[in-house]
Amino acid sequence: MLPLLLLFPFAQVQTQGLALPMPAPAEALYKAGDWAGLADWFETVPPATRGAHYETWIRALQRSRRWERLVTVCEALQPQLEAKSGPHLGTYRLYRAQALSQLGRHAEAAAAHAENGRLGYPDGFPNACAEARLAQDWGALQAYAEALLGTRPGDAMALAWKGEALARQDHLAEAEPILREALAKDPKIAYAWNNLGRCLNERKAWGEACEALDRALALDPGQLEALFNRGRARFELKLYKESRDDFRAALALRPDDPIIAENLRQAERYASLPAPKRR
Repeated sequence: MLPLLLLFPFAQVQTQGLALPMPAPAEALYKAGDWAGLADWFETVPPATRGAHYETWIRALQRSRRWERLVTVCEALQPQLEAKSGPHLGTYRLYRAQALSQLGRHAEAAAAHAENGRLGYPDGFPNACAEARLAQDWGALQAYAEALLGTRPGDAMALAWKGEALARQDHLAEAEPILREALAKDPKIAYAWNNLGRCLNERKAWGEACEALDRALALDPGQLEALFNRGRARFELKLYKESRDDFRAALALRPDDPIIAENLRQAERYASLPAPKRR
């Protein structure tokens, strides 16, 4: 196991703006773009050398996609670099958030991006929203979307994220107007159409729900939830064959889902019945 950062005391961490010339082996690797080799080289040198050139070190780790090591290094750097100044933006904070995302640690990545946003990084809150959505942490998504709206009032993506967070927490009446506002500003947000369709389904506005879900699937045909939600709306509209087709497509994407399977069974049953005779 590589040693943790007892890697360098604070006095050995090179502060920004005091660039020192790199040792010749490191400079050669840097100029060659050999990031993996440069990352390996840094693991062989004394702590003082790593500290003096930490920006180059973490860049080498980032470029060579050594995400676990990058998280470890950045987390050790942060308290040392901020001991006197307090929290502030730095490459180590941005790289840590990126590395957490790459490792699939989406809730941690969301929190790290949000902190960057609070420190003034323009993409901090948008990145936090994207990561919270991947983590399916709807309370956090709502909080980060509201923070983003505080800096970008009326932003379509922020509204769509807030609307989704509210819908996922079953605050559907509150979510619907926010989703409509988001889509009025940007009608190409596929998941916002899906969430609007879900809101409309819940208040039994089946026809309008179908229209919203048609829009969702035109933008992103692979949305499992939009297929399921449209299947529900079509079933209620007695469009049983179309409902069956939606549930079949949804089940193909998630074969072991018992709820989709049961809805498909019901739709297939009704689709197989003879059409009522016209009078």
